[in-house]
Amino acid sequence: MAIFSRSKRSLAVIGFTWLALSSAHGQSTVVQSPLPGSPAPTPSRTETLFAETSVPGCATTVCPPASSGRIPLNPYWDHGLRFMSDDNQFNLHVGGNLQWDSVWLIAPQGVIAQPSGNATSTLNDGVSLLRRGRFKADGTIYEMFDYCIEYDLANAVNDNKGEQNPTQSNIAGSPFPANVWVQLREVPVLGNVRIGNQVKPIGMSNNTYQGFLPFLERSYNMDAFYGPFDEGFDPGISASNWTESERITWRYGLYRPLQNAFSIGVGDYTVSGRISGLPVYEDEGRQLLHVGLSGAQGSLVADQFRLRIRPTLRNGPGYAVPTLADTGTLPGSNQFIVSPELAGVYGPWTFQAEWTGQFMQDAVGPTGVPQGTAFFQGGYAQVLFFLTGEHQSYDKKEGVFGRVIPLHNARFGGPAGCGGTGAWQIGARISYVDLNDQAIDGGRLVDLTLGLNWFLNPNMKMQANYTLTHRDGQGGSGDGWINGLGFRVACDF
Repeated sequence: MAIFSRSKRSLAVIGFTWLALSSAHGQSTVVQSPLPGSPAPTPSRTETLFAETSVPGCATTVCPPASSGRIPLNPYWDHGLRFMSDDNQFNLHVGGNLQWDSVWLIAPQGVIAQPSGNATSTLNDGVSLLRRGRFKADGTIYEMFDYCIEYDLANAVNDNKGEQNPTQSNIAGSPFPANVWVQLREVPVLGNVRIGNQVKPIGMSNNTYQGFLPFLERSYNMDAFYGPFDEGFDPGISASNWTESERITWRYGLYRPLQNAFSIGVGDYTVSGRISGLPVYEDEGRQLLHVGLSGAQGSLVADQFRLRIRPTLRNGPGYAVPTLADTGTLPGSNQFIVSPELAGVYGPWTFQAEWTGQFMQDAVGPTGVPQGTAFFQGGYAQVLFFLTGEHQSYDKKEGVFGRVIPLHNARFGGPAGCGGTGAWQIGARISYVDLNDQAIDGGRLVDLTLGLNWFLNPNMKMQANYTLTHRDGQGGSGDGWINGLGFRVACDF
């Protein structure tokens, strides 16, 4: 398997992108995409807002004039607070996502903390925490340029530079940059071009908005492969597009891999891409079949790698959550990731599955012995069912599942006959990960998660998860079963 050359291949990708941006000319065939959750554009009032403009060499056309003053924005609610100009050229969404968790992990201390736990992994009896506290501003300016600024305020770091093990008394809050980017729409050849910190185009679960997750946490694939220390975000430049029918969509890009969300990428590059299709799409998405494939290839930061797994319930801030499987930090040169995906909706039933394989080139074992190319893998399969008759919505342009809209919002009291139960959903997921290969012994995990979701309305939900995890630790140390119970109250807008 060929691993790409950092210098030549990266320069080629950058050169192609620059050439397309600077030299392409003509009418774009890309269909304009409103931001997720935004209403469909309405016809502009060209007789008062637009002026006829004669372009040399072209037929007379109608173009929007340049803004020369204040532009009024009209407020409205569409699953969040939004503002839009009369001509649809400018819009703003101000929102966020709050998730408050209570979690219990029950297991012998030798199972949950050895041999790759940490100093605070004794926080396993019961913890309440703000899992996410994200605030977001996104929108469009001059019709063709999108922007997004999203930070998570529920992030914590060790405030003594690692001189002491992190504890509850020596941490500090540090807002985490998630989506921070600008986007150019309808770029010839490329489609929509996005520049900045963004979700990497790999994995269906990684590209699903955290407020729409059917279980409290994503599967092991996320922690091990999609976002081991960067939460699934990297700075870079990407292009996305779709067919006219929106049955096939794709996104690819060039990224600078980071050791964590606050580091700086120097001299390392990763090429990543994802394509998805809908061979079946009927009755406005009440029946559909989704297939997809994503991959990434590139260099390792500082020529090192580390794969580690935390439980599928988080019983504290990131620094305190016990580590159940861990390769340790080992030398390597390049990585290649491949991840096929399959999902479907059949009325109230929803199915989703992914498998991920990761190849590490020039890996070196913990004793310093070269291992050649090491291979690690993981996957999951999940099925969910709406007890109240809803069906799972699907975003065709993004190739992921979207917001759940209850048939009847939950309502307590009020006039007779106006009450509602909201939407109720049950689900089950099986996950596994294998971090053992040759002389590298990172451990194996198998997890069963049972879930109950109550969607009070399109913006609020409550979730309950029970997890049963079996751990095969490093060298047989820490083997055993872990029980977990978690509850979440969430609001996104």
